[in-house]
Amino acid sequence: MPRAHRPDGGDRWFEVVRALLPQPDSPWWDDRSTPAHESESDILATAMRDASDELGRRLGDDPSGWRWGALHRLTVRNQTFGKSGIGVVEWVFNADPVDAAGGPSIVNATGWNAAVGYEVDWVPSMRMVVDLSDLDASRWVQLTGESGHAFSAHYHDQLDLWRTGQTLPMQWSRRTIAHEAADRLTLHG
Repeated sequence: MPRAHRPDGGDRWFEVVRALLPQPDSPWWDDRSTPAHESESDILATAMRDASDELGRRLGDDPSGWRWGALHRLTVRNQTFGKSGIGVVEWVFNADPVDAAGGPSIVNATGWNAAVGYEVDWVPSMRMVVDLSDLDASRWVQLTGESGHAFSAHYHDQLDLWRTGQTLPMQWSRRTIAHEAADRLTLHG
């Protein structure tokens, strides 16, 4: 199959397989790269065996310990210095890899390409839930943190919240902001 048409883990492949399942005699089940004529059962059994073998190699022999996040890892890299090739610079500016949930076709969106591997290759930089009936009840979280300064306590302080699907209050009204504020930034011109 041409590389451009190989399954990539996206939702269109769910639909392709779903449409083929009621057609056990479809010629699409036959792997034409082999001399045998494979059936739906052959292909599904091979796929399950291959998946089980790969997971066993990567995650160990006990399926109860298999976790998607152990394969689907996110490394947050600084856009400027993250791939500098200088170890200490990358250590300062990049976050340690973390387990990540989700996939490209669900609410907790995180991208990956099954044809390449399981590593996360794209994420939303922030998530928010806006309560239009009470804006002060809204919630949000950034991928990393409020600060772009690598030595700030707020450089990566939201990564674990983002990774685990948690959010923080997102105040809108001046009164709520003044009451809830922990710090104040004053800019002088």
